[in-house]
Amino acid sequence: MSKTSYEKAIEKQIKAAERREKKERLTKQALSVINGQPSISGMRILDAASEEVLRIILDLYDGNVERSVWNETEVFPPAYDYSLGLEFEKLELYGMITSSTMSVDGSWGVLLTPQGITYFDDKSKAYEKEKTQQENGVKPMRKQYDVFISHANKDKSDYVDSLYMAIRKLGVNIFYDSEVLSWGDDWKKVLLEGTEKSEFAIIVISENFFGREWTERELEEFLKRQNTSGQKIVLPLLHNISLDMLKEQYPTLADIQCIDTERFSKEDITVLFAKELIKRLK
Repeated sequence: MSKTSYEKAIEKQIKAAERREKKERLTKQALSVINGQPSISGMRILDAASEEVLRIILDLYDGNVERSVWNETEVFPPAYDYSLGLEFEKLELYGMITSSTMSVDGSWGVLLTPQGITYFDDKSKAYEKEKTQQENGVKPMRKQYDVFISHANKDKSDYVDSLYMAIRKLGVNIFYDSEVLSWGDDWKKVLLEGTEKSEFAIIVISENFFGREWTERELEEFLKRQNTSGQKIVLPLLHNISLDMLKEQYPTLADIQCIDTERFSKEDITVLFAKELIKRLK
């Protein structure tokens, strides 16, 4: 007896849920490895397995402009027969590849990033720079906080608190006012210091954000730092507003890529932030 359209739809939903669960499991495993890796002169060093897989991919790369590499799984050592998906996931989070596919027939494909192509050269330079700094007694500087979450207080309970909890699972240092501010603090001073001591700023922009003195002050401080340094700092997150509304209120953000909380889950945002942080630390 053939399946009804309802049964097929249910089966499709179950398979989709299984794929999401598998992806989340792989991401969690990958991050547990990546977060334990050292940074040398601001460069995140790949774990040994990822380096071995990346070197094989690079050996197969023919220099095409798309930076694509396709081959069979048998080119990898047998040790990766059951963990190749995890290795590809790690390489994505490290920023070495932008996408990967694996087929049931044993073929695979990836797209290399420019950073992936130059990784081993960059690693050598990073170690040489570290050695020089140590010889000269120079200690590399790193911000106290990996990310500052800027938001309107009215958005805390319905969204921002749970976003903070999701990002906290990465094990990174977060400036979140509810956790940083304590009894008796000069909160304005602490917030301004936080904008200086944070590597990135996730700006949760909603209608509640508009026209608030301190949310806009934080945004102004981060934009000023970004424009001065020429380095990406501001990561705008649209929450229940349109891109047109954002541009109307803050024209200075018109050319900065934003993401929308309706299209990206908190877990998606966490992974995207992890990728940005890893690229910065490389």
